[in-house]
Amino acid sequence: MGLMTPYKKKLFKMAVDKKLWLRPLGEVGKHQIWMVRYKDTFRHNYPRLLVVAGFHGEEKAGPLAVQRWLEKFDPNMFKYVDVTFLPVVNPEGFDKGKRYGDNNKKTNCGFCHPENGDQPSPEGVILLKNYQLLKNCAKDGFLSIHEDLSETRFYVYGFERLDKPGKFTLGLRNELAKYFEEPLDGELVGNDATRTKAEEEVLAKDGIVWRLCDGSFEDSLFHDGTNRCAVSETPGKDTKLEIRIQAGVAVIDKFIELSLECKKDEKPETGVKSNEKKT
Repeated sequence: MGLMTPYKKKLFKMAVDKKLWLRPLGEVGKHQIWMVRYKDTFRHNYPRLLVVAGFHGEEKAGPLAVQRWLEKFDPNMFKYVDVTFLPVVNPEGFDKGKRYGDNNKKTNCGFCHPENGDQPSPEGVILLKNYQLLKNCAKDGFLSIHEDLSETRFYVYGFERLDKPGKFTLGLRNELAKYFEEPLDGELVGNDATRTKAEEEVLAKDGIVWRLCDGSFEDSLFHDGTNRCAVSETPGKDTKLEIRIQAGVAVIDKFIELSLECKKDEKPETGVKSNEKKT
């Protein structure tokens, strides 16, 4: 038995116990991509945040961190914020512990910037079919939890409507620093097997990769109006899985905290629209 069956079983049990709302977005192979929400309506004015994990199937800590967060959350928090989760974007890959699904197509590319030459994977096609819904869920912030299994150092991809990393990106970077000793600095992100064309000349600086236009889901959401997006990259090499899960849970908490703080700091006239154009 693979990893997805027990994960889904536990997710369904939590949905009953915690009164969560589950919605299937689409099926890849034998598995659904599930959306998890506490609220069943968008008829409110609370900040809307989207957290995803499991774009890459071998990165186990992200889905497990989402699972643990859902086990422990305080329902009272949803009186002032609306958080949606996609616990496992790539269920086939997660089930078998491999990076991509059986189609072996890159899962986090092809959402924008067609000049990069990337096409969305079957998982990406499902996200695109549900794009307006997901964009609505990510109206005020987006977080994607990843791991770099080739690295002993941590880093964050940050997207804010600023000339340089602000409180949101720096705060998430600093949260990871509580769990891991050294940020990636002055080196190319990714590795030879996974580096995208857009990453070929991109350096992480003190643990931050700033506003990378690589055609990823977070890149697309940022171009389409989400004010703040981030990707956390925990080091998977020589680091215990439990520590990576704990870091993932902490990053989710910090993401919610920082998103609410930044939302309060926004001037009404700034809005959420971007002057940048997605190509």
